[in-house]
Amino acid sequence: MKLFSLALILAVCCFLTNCAPPKKKYQSIIYKVVAVTGTKPYSGTDANVYIVLRSGRHTSNRVQLDNKYNDDFEAGHLDTFYIRATKFATITGVRMEHDNSGNSPGWFLNKIVISDKSMMRAYEFSCYQWLARDAADGETAKELPLTRVIQL
Repeated sequence: MKLFSLALILAVCCFLTNCAPPKKKYQSIIYKVVAVTGTKPYSGTDANVYIVLRSGRHTSNRVQLDNKYNDDFEAGHLDTFYIRATKFATITGVRMEHDNSGNSPGWFLNKIVISDKSMMRAYEFSCYQWLARDAADGETAKELPLTRVIQL
């Protein structure tokens, strides 16, 4: 009975002082992200590239993909990144985008592969499109649905 009374008093105090219950903290893990740039002429980009992971209605923070001192996202290259992001039971989509900066910002992205060692899975997201203001649909961001899950 004492526990119920204490909980009721706490709930009334929170209501009267407009305080909200503490937000749930999500655990984060390290994901391996492989970006595969196309081989078309001028497929590579000099722009800053970002990724957002999705799981249903939940999203991770926007994370820049950048290996310092490397020329990332060149035509025909596979680039590997290790990012810290929210741990999801499954990844259902990603948002890939760039800021259209640099001398050659257009990017032809073939696919993204994200490995989650904790779940022994890799997630593949096919794109095979331009992220470029001066090509195709003129968009520098794409929402990519899950193409397939690979058991590691």
